[in-house]
Amino acid sequence: MAPWISAGALFLVGALMFACTEKGPFSATGGTGGAGGAGGTAGAGGTAGAGGMGGGGGAAGAGGAAGAGGASPGDVLVHADFQQREPGVYSEDMVAGDFVGAPSWNNGLDEGRASIVDEAGNRFLRVTYPAGEVGPAEGGVQFKVPLGQTYQELFLSYRVRFGAGFAFVKGGKLPGLVGGSAPTGCVEDTTGFSARMMWRTGGAAVQYMYFPEKLNDCGDDYDYMSGGSVVSFEPGTWHTVEHRLVMNTPGEHDGVLEAWFDKQPVLGEQAFLFRLAGATYGIDALYFSTFFGGSDASWAPPSAQTVDYDDFIFSTGPITH
Repeated sequence: MAPWISAGALFLVGALMFACTEKGPFSATGGTGGAGGAGGTAGAGGTAGAGGMGGGGGAAGAGGAAGAGGASPGDVLVHADFQQREPGVYSEDMVAGDFVGAPSWNNGLDEGRASIVDEAGNRFLRVTYPAGEVGPAEGGVQFKVPLGQTYQELFLSYRVRFGAGFAFVKGGKLPGLVGGSAPTGCVEDTTGFSARMMWRTGGAAVQYMYFPEKLNDCGDDYDYMSGGSVVSFEPGTWHTVEHRLVMNTPGEHDGVLEAWFDKQPVLGEQAFLFRLAGATYGIDALYFSTFFGGSDASWAPPSAQTVDYDDFIFSTGPITH
């Protein structure tokens, strides 16, 4: 945006964009503050949302200018809120329009296991998990969204709601960032990493990691903890998760793996090794991966289950805190 455009003009553009959007931009932590379009200016006080305008003294939204005492939260690269989608089946062709990158394959979209749902004017993505099915081929949804370039640091946040009375059984997968070969499926592969989430028994939330130093064949759990207690998903409630990944110097234990759950810090690994000496890969894709399992019937849901997803945001800076 040209530097000679006045702050008043920026405010008007932001206000008009908000007024024309039924859902409005995703709001990050902050003081009293309205919403603005991309490039909005923060006022004094809180932290701006994605592309938004903060309240008193906060930080600018994507492309905006910081207010007094604030610091830029970084550039919002993608905000997939599904608000412009009509209710009904969600297809692979729609992914590029929402996430920018286009997947080259999918599990579950062609079979109709994902749909757009409208609930009191808010539209979101709902995934259905058939009764008795485990793994991505017959249950849940998977697709990989390329980010278009490689990042050394990236934040990802999204909102997730497990259906009322959700049967967690032994656990299942949730989306996360990946890079390089993006290993999954109990493989031994030191040419990439994957940083998905899982729900475990009772809804316990974990970061589920494949990386060169993993201890377990089928990935390592990093528990979400707050005040010494395990953090868990509550069926019927929207939760917001945020991940921060900072790639390590190849071969050095100086990477960062952090997470927030409903804006509260729950994971803070400061000496993580995502890549070995000589490796050049970084963060390059979102792996939308969700299914029950595990690989045998003991992981299967006793009846059809649903999980709702909304407000996927990729940013170079903090999103919800």
